[in-house]
Amino acid sequence: MYYAPFDSDDGGRDTAARTVLVIDTDPGVRWALEKGLQKSGFSVISVGSVADALANAADRKPACIVMELLPEAGLTQDVLTMLIDTPGAPRVLCVAVDSGPQLVIECMRRGAADFLPKPFSLTEIRAALSRALDSGPSQLARAVGQTQKRANDPSLLIGISPAIQELRVVIKQIAQTDLNCLIRGESGTGKDMVAREIHRLSRRSDKPFVKVNCTALPEQLLESELFGYEKGAFTGAVSSKPGRFELANRGIIFLDEIGDMHPNLQAKLLQVIEHKEFTKLGGRRHINVDVQIIAATHADLEEKTRDGSFRPDLYFRLNEVCIWVPSLSARSEDVPLLVRHFLQKHGHFSGGNAFSLSAEDVASLASRPWPGNVRELESTIKRWLALGKAGSGDRPSHSFGRRDQITPTPPTPAPGGNDAEDRDTIQAALERHQWNRRKAADDLGISYQTLRRRIEQYGLDRR
Repeated sequence: MYYAPFDSDDGGRDTAARTVLVIDTDPGVRWALEKGLQKSGFSVISVGSVADALANAADRKPACIVMELLPEAGLTQDVLTMLIDTPGAPRVLCVAVDSGPQLVIECMRRGAADFLPKPFSLTEIRAALSRALDSGPSQLARAVGQTQKRANDPSLLIGISPAIQELRVVIKQIAQTDLNCLIRGESGTGKDMVAREIHRLSRRSDKPFVKVNCTALPEQLLESELFGYEKGAFTGAVSSKPGRFELANRGIIFLDEIGDMHPNLQAKLLQVIEHKEFTKLGGRRHINVDVQIIAATHADLEEKTRDGSFRPDLYFRLNEVCIWVPSLSARSEDVPLLVRHFLQKHGHFSGGNAFSLSAEDVASLASRPWPGNVRELESTIKRWLALGKAGSGDRPSHSFGRRDQITPTPPTPAPGGNDAEDRDTIQAALERHQWNRRKAADDLGISYQTLRRRIEQYGLDRR
C-alpha cells in the first residue's frame, strides 16, 4: 500500500474496470458487500479508515468507490473531493444514514455519481454501480466539485481531525460578520490560509484581499506601504502612491505578524480602526475606508501589552473575535491527507521520476512532533521529492540542525552550541542577509521566533 499520486498511467484500467473500493466503518457491511459484489463479478477492496482509502484509491485505481459518510470517523465530503481527484477519476457512490436533501445536494456538487440512504439492499447498490460505470458523474457535477476545490487551498483546511472540523465551523461563523479578527497560533500552522478562507466565505469575497507582512519592512517603509504617500513626501517620492488600506477599500486587509509592528505605527493603525480614515504621508486630505481587518500573530500579545510593546487599546480593537489555529501535533490524524496533498502540489520537484511513499513512511511522518507545523511537513515532502527520501539527509523534525545541503559548500552551523560561537554565527547570518531576520532564520534552520529570542539574548543590533 503506497501513495503514488503522480502516476497517471491508465494502462491497468481494463483490469480495474470492475474494481470497487468499499469504505465503511462497519466490518459486517464490508463483509456483506465483498461477498455480494464478488458474486456479481466485481473485484472488491474493503477498508475502514480514511488513510487506507486514499492509499488504495491511488494504488489500485478502482473504477468505483462506495463511501460511507460518517463525520465522527473522518469520512466527510472533503474526503469525497479528494477521492474523486485520485488517478483514474473513480466514480464515487455516497451512502449515509443521514440522507437529508442538503447533504445529498452537497455530495452531488462535489462530484458524487450517486447517493444511497443507509441501510440499502444489495440490489440497490448493484444498480447504482451499474449506472455509475455506464455514465459516471455528470460534467456539471465534476466541474462544480473542481471549482470548489480550487477556490479553497486545502493545505490547511484539509483534514478529518476534530480540531480542523471545529475550525471550519468557527471560520464560517466569523465570515458572516464584519468583526475585526485576530488569528493566533504557532508559526507554520497556516494562519494566512484561515484569513483567506474567511474572505472567501464573507460578503466581501468579490472585493480585494490585501496582505501586509508587518515584519518584512522597516517602520518607515511599512508606514508608506500601509497608508501611501503624496508626491514630494520624502526624497525619492516622485509621484503619489496609494497605500494598502486604500487598495483594500470595501474588502479585507490581512496584517500578518501584527505583534511585531512598531508602537508608532500601532497608534496610527488604531486611528484608522476607530475613525475609518487616514492621511497619506505628506498629505492633508482625509481618506475614508471601509475595511475589515484580520490580523495574525504567533506572539504572546497579552505579555506584550503588559511589557508595553503592544498597545492594549489596539489589542482590544483587533481582538473583537479570536481564532486559535491548532498545531499539527494536535491533529496528527490529518498528516496522511496533508502528505497526499503536498505530493500532488509539488510533484514537479521530482523531475518526472517515479516517487512513492509506503504506509510505513506515512505512519512515521504522522508520529513526528512537527514543531514547524504544516510548513515544516510541506518542506519535508518537497525535499524528499527533489532529493529522494534516502538521499535527502532527512532527520527527525524535532532536531533543529543544519539545512540540507545540495551543493558541497560548507554548511552553516546551527545555533545552540558555545554561546560565543552561537552569537557570531547568528550575527554572520544576519549580515549575510542584510539583517533580514526571516531569511537569516531560514539560513540557520531555526524559527523566526527563536532567532528573535537569540538576538535579544545576545544584544545584537544592526551596526
